[in-house]
Amino acid sequence: MIRAGQALLSLMVLGGCAGLDGGWVSPRAGGSTSEAVQVAQATYEGGDYTQAAALFERASQADIKSVPALLGLGRSYTALGQYIRAENALTRAHTLAPRNTDVLNELGFLALSQKQPRRAIEYYDAALQTSRRSLPALTGKAVSLDFLSRYDEAQVVYREALGWYPTDFALLSNYGLSQVLSGQIGEGVRVLEELLHDPVKGNAVRQNMALAYVLDDRDADARAVLAGVVPAATIASMITYYRKIRVDYKAGKPIGYLVFN
Repeated sequence: MIRAGQALLSLMVLGGCAGLDGGWVSPRAGGSTSEAVQVAQATYEGGDYTQAAALFERASQADIKSVPALLGLGRSYTALGQYIRAENALTRAHTLAPRNTDVLNELGFLALSQKQPRRAIEYYDAALQTSRRSLPALTGKAVSLDFLSRYDEAQVVYREALGWYPTDFALLSNYGLSQVLSGQIGEGVRVLEELLHDPVKGNAVRQNMALAYVLDDRDADARAVLAGVVPAATIASMITYYRKIRVDYKAGKPIGYLVFN
């Protein structure tokens, strides 16, 4: 879910799906009301999550019923890996606004961050009950299903979402990876290779492509797609791990938990 660039799972762009920083990428939504929240949000978007958390803390203390402040606080703590604090903030926001799709989507993302895909699906389904076309919820649900190796179900969700958002980068990237994981390597690689040419986000699919190549016994191509972008030592360790995944893949075993762990 492109999550404004946050790292979450080892392979997803969200998403996604796999970013080179090891994160899935996902489309995000969220509003801000007060000037203090706007400043905090700008800080968050600038990547300073520690300072953003401090600013959102002040905003939420100044207005203890501010859902945007609590939402931003939850996002910031999720980005910092402080999941208990993130959940406390988001639970409070959910209590104040139980049908708020941004809050539900963030709770889903938090669950995925903690490798809890079944719990994430519950939040995404709740968001979709309120907003059937919620892009973060559709992306997050599909990614959660891929995590559980429920690829056919995931691809139904991806195709539904692509019916509304046919050119969305994160959706297409995640869909391509899902196809690869389900054995449709040719179709998935075709999607990912085309996305590689995106002038802004193209590099975000390289890790997904490397995995696809290794699963297809194309280790040299996997190294080539990562060369110059990922450090050589990291490439070596990635290829080694992907080869381990390939063993189960060739044996027809579920590999979602290995990919997104």
